[in-house]
Amino acid sequence: MLVLLGVATAATAQTCDEAWADYNEFRKRNAMEPSQYALTTYGAAVRAACGPDALPVPPGTDTPPPPRVRKPKPPPPPPPKPPKS
Repeated sequence: MLVLLGVATAATAQTCDEAWADYNEFRKRNAMEPSQYALTTYGAAVRAACGPDALPVPPGTDTPPPPRVRKPKPPPPPPPKPPKS
């Protein structure tokens, strides 16, 4: 059992290191406001792999927005009545 725990920890550490490497590569390739890097999908990947404290962001950043429910289209108006003769 202890061996499995060690393997899982090693895999998690490797995933975390890979996420940080991708994040740092992204920062090198892109120019944006430094505070915005953590809000990208690369920042989200780091937090998912390494824990929420690895790359702090404002509360609710990783919470998806609520689904947009579209109202159904109203039914078309009834066809005009034929004229009476």
